[in-house]
Amino acid sequence: LAPKLGKSIRIGITGPPGVGKSTLTCGIARELAEQGHKVGVIAVDPSSPFTGGAFMGDRVRMDGLVGDRRIYIRSLASRKGRGGLSPATPDIADVIEGFGMDRILIETVGVGQAELDVLACADIVVLVLQPSTGDTIQTLKAGIIEAADLIVVNKADLPGIESVMQSLRFLFSLSGPRPNKTHPPIRRTSAMQSEGLAEVAEELEKLCAAFVESGRHRESLQRRLAEQIRTAIQAHLWALYGERGGGEQEIERISAKLSASGESPYRYIREVCSNLSLEIRNTRTGGNDGTQD
Repeated sequence: LAPKLGKSIRIGITGPPGVGKSTLTCGIARELAEQGHKVGVIAVDPSSPFTGGAFMGDRVRMDGLVGDRRIYIRSLASRKGRGGLSPATPDIADVIEGFGMDRILIETVGVGQAELDVLACADIVVLVLQPSTGDTIQTLKAGIIEAADLIVVNKADLPGIESVMQSLRFLFSLSGPRPNKTHPPIRRTSAMQSEGLAEVAEELEKLCAAFVESGRHRESLQRRLAEQIRTAIQAHLWALYGERGGGEQEIERISAKLSASGESPYRYIREVCSNLSLEIRNTRTGGNDGTQD
């Protein structure tokens, strides 16, 4: 698939739970399809930390897209992902792009203002909020708002919409310019009533055009590839550790020992890393005899 990648625009849609991300994603996907795009949707739902199961409720909310051959939906459980995405999200996005989708919407779980994993696999980030005091306070905190390219205040039919819009405008009037970015546009929608969706899709297309024209599209692809390489190296090193020490069982054994003795874990960590480095060097040289593999 690698030669076919690097042409799509990946749009991350994030925000606190309950703001209507799934319904909004559904509406945006339909609007983009009407503009002639082939749209892929990756909807990530939280996995239970106890049973490992996931409800996949996002798919239920997107049933209005069933049968539309311009749009492909893939649900994912977050599994061991801790930042609102499944570890498989970047690979799924690559597969979807390889099959010809030129706009890929990635809806995150929604874990709050620190949900920044979406930056690793999205070119454009949409932050979704709703009218409420809690969301306004969360917005004032550092985190995802600093990464947002577009802010959408959904559920605009609820009381307090003007207060949220004014708070956001005031916030950006106080803050200085962002590196390589202007302050994000702020739009209001009521996704359940299909209001404001066309304006959001139009704003996204402007952002996409500017993203490509500025050359940041190629930079974003390079950044994603670098992150995939880092992730693969980490997974490979973890696999090596599991092969030599039993992985999780060894960690449980050592942690039980350390909790009883009061010793620092860092001595053990240094020992493990040193042993892994030695094994990697031996693998590269074909063993201790110095011959090349």
